[in-house]
Amino acid sequence: MKTKKSWLESELQRRISLDELEEALRLEAIDALLTALQVDAHTFYRLWIKPLMAAGATMDVALTCIARSRIQPN
Repeated sequence: MKTKKSWLESELQRRISLDELEEALRLEAIDALLTALQVDAHTFYRLWIKPLMAAGATMDVALTCIARSRIQPN
């Protein structure tokens, strides 16, 4: 049987791995958006993200809105 400390260490490592995977997927999705919109990162932020965040959206909400408006399922 695992000790409490051992279990906590395992759980922490699992969560770190999940966070790293989530971040990698997020960056891949942003790269796909930049490619689909045919803009560089600075222009994308200035024209798309910044206005949405100024209106009160979080970064996640802004990215979700942009993705939904620009990328249609096959």
